[in-house]
Amino acid sequence: MLCYARLEIENKYAEEIVKALKVDDPPWCDCRAEEGMLVIEIRARKPSSLLYAIDDYLMHLKMCESI
Repeated sequence: MLCYARLEIENKYAEEIVKALKVDDPPWCDCRAEEGMLVIEIRARKPSSLLYAIDDYLMHLKMCESI
């Protein structure tokens, strides 16, 4: 089974956040900026792996916003 998630988050610093997060993108994740939106796409074989990856990205976003 292949699980998929796409997060779209409005953020005026989307470009800067992508530069910070892109370094750690594994092949099964993609992070990019599109028209003031932060777009994160994640593919995983198990639902639990997908949830862990989403949680990881959201924690990184929280850290980026505090900086």
